[in-house]
Amino acid sequence: MKDHDAEEMAADKARIEQGFKELLEGADALLRSTAAYTGEEIGSARGRLKSRLHQARHAARDWERRAVDGYRHASAGTDSYVRDHAWKTIGAAALVGLLVGVLSATRR
Repeated sequence: MKDHDAEEMAADKARIEQGFKELLEGADALLRSTAAYTGEEIGSARGRLKSRLHQARHAARDWERRAVDGYRHASAGTDSYVRDHAWKTIGAAALVGLLVGVLSATRR
């Protein structure tokens, strides 16, 4: 995966975390407001909470879509590499298997 893609995913994660933090803060404010404020103020707080919840859901769907797209891109790249370099891939897998076998045999 490219560095740019990793940076985008990290930024998306930070935005989602911030969105959920704001959602929780909004829910907390709504709970506090129901005890001390009038009906109009409760409606306003609920509206803000609903808006933040909508934003958080939208951000989560967007992040999920980007993650799936990134996975598909990485999977296609890996598949292409393995097909283009089949013997190198087989050799690397055999080498890893040999190393694991040697290491497990020496621990006995």
